Parts: sequence; C-alpha cells; structure tokens
Amino acid sequence: MDINTIISGPYPLKLLPDESKIPWDDAGFSQRMLENHLSQEHDWASRKLPVIEQQVTWITSQLHAGARILDLGCGPGFYTHMLAERGFHCTGVDFSPASITYARQQAQTAGLDIEYLQQDVRAYSPAQQFDFIMMTFGELNVFSALDAHALLSHCAQWLVSGGKLLTEVHTFDEIKRQGMAAPAWQRCPQGLFLARPHLLLTEHGWDEEAQTSSTLFWAIDESGNATRFGNQMTAWHDEEYLSLFSDCGFTSLPRPASTAWPVSQTFDGKLFALLAEKQ
Repeated sequence: MDINTIISGPYPLKLLPDESKIPWDDAGFSQRMLENHLSQEHDWASRKLPVIEQQVTWITSQLHAGARILDLGCGPGFYTHMLAERGFHCTGVDFSPASITYARQQAQTAGLDIEYLQQDVRAYSPAQQFDFIMMTFGELNVFSALDAHALLSHCAQWLVSGGKLLTEVHTFDEIKRQGMAAPAWQRCPQGLFLARPHLLLTEHGWDEEAQTSSTLFWAIDESGNATRFGNQMTAWHDEEYLSLFSDCGFTSLPRPASTAWPVSQTFDGKLFALLAEKQ
C-alpha cells in the first residue's frame, strides 16, 4: 500500500474498535506525553503555567475554604497542586501512569496531601462527595455522547448539594474543523507515538450525522514497521451542551469571562468553560 492510498481514504473515516483512543496508559507514550505537558514552549498539552495560575485564581473565587475538589483528567497535577497549596482538599484521576507518578512525586516533595489515582475516569467511583469537579482542556469531548452523559450523571452523584461542575469544552466548529482537515505527513526524529525516527501520516474524517471527528495516525519507522493509532472526538453545539447538563442533573450558571478564564492564544475561539450547579 503506498502513501497516497493510506492518506486518502473515504469519508467519514471509520476507526476500528481498538483504534478509538490514543494509548494514554501506555508507559512509553505516557512518558513522552508528560514531557509535552511539562514544556513551557507550547500550550497544546498543558497550558503554560501563568495561564493555569489565572484559571486557578478564578476557581478559588468559586469555592469556600477547605473545599473538596476532584480533577478528572488531571494530567501531571498542575491544577490540583496549586489548589492544594491554597488549602483545598484535592483528588486527581488520570489514565496516564507517567503523569500520575510525576504528580505524586511533586505533591510528596511539597508536603501536599493530594490523592492521585491512575484510572479511566469512566470507571472511577469515589467513596466521598466533592464540592467542585473539574474537567479541563476538552476532556469531555473525547468521550462518545453515551459516555459523556454517563460521566456527567456520575458527577452529579459525586457532588454535594449545590456543588459545582466546571467543564472546559471545544466549540462545535473546532471539532468539525479538525475532522475536515486535509491529510498530511511529516518526518519526525522522535514523537509521541514512537521514540525513534519515523514518518507520521495523519488522516482525518468528519461524520456529520454522529457529529464526530476521527483522526488516524500511521507511524512508520526506518525499518518499514507501521504502528497505527486512532482518536475520536464528539462535537456539541452550545445549546446541546446545556441540554446535556440539564439531562444529567445540573443547572447551568453564567460562563466565566474570557478575562477570568483565559484559554491561551493557541486555543482562542476553540475552547471555552462552562459552569453548572447540581440541581
């Protein structure tokens, strides 16, 4: 199969069952991803720290002293670490072993009592309730509509009465744009998918009916070995987000202003925050 055949498939792109997620829990992949989280040269894995600090300041304004916070998809623990320093009781859940190991080490070094769990957030089941639950950086969009509904319903159960849920989500247009992007290729001395030199081929697809974008990655090393990965994201219109929250037991609250919740220049107009309260 030649390169043109690989990158010019039919639309909408259909992923195989085992290609629906990037391997966040793979040891090698998660370590390479952690390096991108920690980088202050770009915003695409985690925001630069000054932006996160502004967001944490806004979160703090929503909470009473000593509030219990759950961060779903916490990554290396930037938010939970800063919030714990401000006296909040924090729990972080993430699928990445490298990120959770790093977060635990940072908390231990700083003498912070933060609970970190390496787990798929869809399988998480806490023993206590929280005052505030957060999912940043488009975490909700990586799930199917069915999984998103189930996860938000669980969040409503995990919150105390009057507890708040913060979700930072992608705009519909941004996810559709990703799905409609042209196929591409690049030479990589190393990258997320392989630590050795390789050719990375990328193909995108958009399913209008399902409102999902799909991305298929082929990483081909110098020996001709090909590794295939896939990723899918669900798009929601603004009114669909509000209906989803209502169906799951939440009342939507005014969004934080862009000055209070900056998304960084990289994601300006592509991400925005939604705030809701348990009914």
